[in-house]
Amino acid sequence: MTSDLEATTDDLYDTIRELWNEAQPGTSGELAPPAGFGQAVASIPDTAVAERTGLDLAAVREFLDNADGVKFVVDRSDETRTVTALIA
Repeated sequence: MTSDLEATTDDLYDTIRELWNEAQPGTSGELAPPAGFGQAVASIPDTAVAERTGLDLAAVREFLDNADGVKFVVDRSDETRTVTALIA
């Protein structure tokens, strides 16, 4: 049986992957856009994740801080978090 925390983190991870794939046209579910994609890579802001999941923005930011370097590459600017890449 999974805990609420595990279910929430799984949901967040899945939601971020969905948002990532939606934002990268032509990637067909790949973790990273194909070679030559260059500046066309679209980052996923923490606010989009919070909006899609219905979770508090602070909880999303805490999740992203903990997932940085493990599941995602996360850019920080003041309080804002942005997913810039997925990690396998």
